[in-house]
Amino acid sequence: MRARNWHLQVTASPPALPEPLSQRELKRLSDAARREYATQVRHGLRARTLTSPIHDRVAQQMTRALESALLEPCGARTILSLSAPYTAGKSTMVKRWAQEFHRTWLAEWPVEDDTDAAAGELPRWSPKPGHLADVIPVNYTTLLADSRATDLYAQLFAFTKPDEDVDPGGKVRVIVERAIQALAIHGTRMVIIDDAHMLRTTSKTGRATLDAIKHLNTELGELGGVLVLVGANLTGGDVLEDEQIRGRLAQHSFDAYEIDTDAGRRHWQRFLKTCEATLLPYLSGNGEGDFATKNSTYIWVRTQGFVSDAARLLIEATAGALTEGRARVNRSGLGQISLSQRAQDGERDLMRRHRARATTSGKVAG
Repeated sequence: MRARNWHLQVTASPPALPEPLSQRELKRLSDAARREYATQVRHGLRARTLTSPIHDRVAQQMTRALESALLEPCGARTILSLSAPYTAGKSTMVKRWAQEFHRTWLAEWPVEDDTDAAAGELPRWSPKPGHLADVIPVNYTTLLADSRATDLYAQLFAFTKPDEDVDPGGKVRVIVERAIQALAIHGTRMVIIDDAHMLRTTSKTGRATLDAIKHLNTELGELGGVLVLVGANLTGGDVLEDEQIRGRLAQHSFDAYEIDTDAGRRHWQRFLKTCEATLLPYLSGNGEGDFATKNSTYIWVRTQGFVSDAARLLIEATAGALTEGRARVNRSGLGQISLSQRAQDGERDLMRRHRARATTSGKVAG
C-alpha cells in the first residue's frame, strides 16, 4: 500500500446500484438484460461493506479511545490495538474506520494546492515556507513477514515516498530519522501497522523491535499523532505483553459471530437483519426473517459466523437468483454458493462432529 493508493480508496465511490425491480419487472427482461442487471447488483453490493454490529461496536470503542489519546500531551501516547482471528474482517473494519478520519482531517487541513485532487492526487500543504508536501494524515502500513525494526521504519517511509530509497547504505539511524521526518512533513496524525503479528520478537533482535515500537509511539506523539497496531491474535502475543507497551495500551478485539449462547444467537440474527435491509429490496419474493430467522443456523453452519463469507454467500446467492429471473433466495440457492476454503473446512468439521454425536446418541439409546 502507498499513500496515493490509500487516498484513491478513500475518495473512490463504489459502483452505482441499479433501482430494485419487482418479480414482474424481472420476468419481463430478456435473458441478456437480466444477466446485466444481476451483474450490476452483484458488483455494487460486493464493493460495499455489509453493516456488522460487532464490527461497528468495536469501531465506536476505538473512536472514543483515539479521541481521548489525541487529547493527551505530546510525547508517548496511548497505543490502540485491534486483535481478531485470521479472516474475521479486522483489516476491512480498521481501513473503513481510518478512512473516515482521513476524510475528516483532510477537510480540516490548510491545503494550499489541491488542483490534482479530482484526478486522485493527494492535496498539498506547506509545512514550511516555500515547500509543498502531500497531505497524508493516515499512514497505513502492512508489515512483511518476520519484520525487524529497520523494516518497520523503511515501510513507513515507503508509504509516503515510494520512489525514493530510504537509505542506500542501510544505516539504522538514517532510516529511522528519514521515516520520522516523513511523518512530520506529510502531517501524519495516525500510523496504522497492520499485520503487526509479523513483527519479529522471538530472536535476539526482538528487544530492538519492541523498542522501535515504543520509539515510534513517542516520536509520533511528539507530532500530535497516535499509533494503532492491528493483527491476527495479537492479544496475548509478545508485542502486547511487553510491560511498557501494556502501560499505554487501549486494547480492542472481536471474534467471529457464535451461536452457542442466547446472546450470541441474538447478535448473529441482528447482523443478518442488517443484511436483509440491504438485500431484500432486490428480493421481492423474500420477506423479513428469511435470513435472520428461518435460515440463520444454516447460514452460520456454512460460514461459521465469519462476516466476509456471510456477505459473499448472501450477495452471490442474490445475484444468482436474479440471473435466473427469480427475486427470491431459498436454501437451495444458498447451498450452491462456493465459499472460502476456510469456510468449507469449517462446515465439513461441523458436519463430522454432528454425525459423531448422532451416532453416539443412537448407541446410548440402543
